[in-house]
Amino acid sequence: MLKKFVFPFLLLIISSSSAQTTDSLSYEKYKFIALDKNKIENDFTSLKLFYEKLYLLEQKKSTRINITHIGDSHIQADFFSGTIRQQLQLKYGNAGRGLIFPYRVAKSNEPASYKTTTNTKWDAKRNVFFEKPLPIGISGFTIETNDSLAEIDLKIKDQPGLDYSFTKFTLFHQRGLNNYDITVCDSINCEKGVFKSSDKSINGFTSELKFDKPMREIILRNKNADTANQHSTRIYGMLLENDSSGILYNMIGVNGAEYRHYTMSKYFGEQLTYLNSDLIIVSMGTNEGFNKGFDKDLFYSQIDTLITSIKQNNSNASILLTTPGDSFRKSRKGKVKNPDIKLVEETIISYCLKNNIAYWDMYEVMGGFGSMAKWYTAKLAAKDGVHFSGKGYKIQGNLFYDALQKGFENFKKNKH
Repeated sequence: MLKKFVFPFLLLIISSSSAQTTDSLSYEKYKFIALDKNKIENDFTSLKLFYEKLYLLEQKKSTRINITHIGDSHIQADFFSGTIRQQLQLKYGNAGRGLIFPYRVAKSNEPASYKTTTNTKWDAKRNVFFEKPLPIGISGFTIETNDSLAEIDLKIKDQPGLDYSFTKFTLFHQRGLNNYDITVCDSINCEKGVFKSSDKSINGFTSELKFDKPMREIILRNKNADTANQHSTRIYGMLLENDSSGILYNMIGVNGAEYRHYTMSKYFGEQLTYLNSDLIIVSMGTNEGFNKGFDKDLFYSQIDTLITSIKQNNSNASILLTTPGDSFRKSRKGKVKNPDIKLVEETIISYCLKNNIAYWDMYEVMGGFGSMAKWYTAKLAAKDGVHFSGKGYKIQGNLFYDALQKGFENFKKNKH
């Protein structure tokens, strides 16, 4: 999201809202929310394959559905996406926490469902700063270090009703003769396995390790097996899974990101295929709505470039776009309503209708033009008039989940 606002606010909502549960976030009392518009639009054929897979999972005729949610800072904090994950997993089963990134190691805000720490400094880059060195992969972030003694400690946290311990760990990292081997240890320093960067792999970016018991904490340690050649560790992301059937809900969020930033991320498209997504949700557009001289045609083209790439490399995945919420922007007169967000919404919808893609119109669901003021008065939004409170994001997550469930129920009615 907006770079000048994002970090203080997101750190605030992480500390003040992590104890809330979805059960306490009923939205019916907020009369400004347009509940009659809370539905997945254009989903009859575009989500048919996903709904069919969800039906098979519900009937226990399949074991796993993979969902990937891509976005900006509204997603990075994981209140919105985390609520959807929680609701879906409580209903259909919990297959694991999914894709994570050590944002804290990269000096950025991290979701409350896990914690990463390190003993050294890492170079970091997010896809917004595409002109800087370091290629970007699956998470929209990359970290790298030359410290041969570097460690990352990962601790997973359960969420209400959900056990996020994991039995399979996949590391997205740079593999090759010049990269350190990585030892995976548990909390009492027992070596559980070694990722040898020079070993042959199914692909050039991932190493996998299965555990004989559920894990809640692991430590990644550089292991300098070849002092002459090994000199760096570069990490793109981590995937946490368990042995249960259900939903694996991956979150990919980058503060300040726009559609074009993911397109320009060198390894993003290639690594995204490794998630084997059944549904890919894309939630962006707010940052584009703050660019000077917003150009609808250019934005349409940027949407098309990313979505076309996603479709080409993820042929079995259904696609669902969400529109950004209403917001305010700064002017000489202070904060004023941002009419360009309406143009962003219209462009996303136009693209979806033309290309048979499902969409959820959060802009209209939250109340349309000027509704951000009502959300702020109700303590559901931040002072910047762009972000939301933790409670506001979780209400959005509940709204989206309910809309998706309505679409699924309609699919089942028409199926019989």
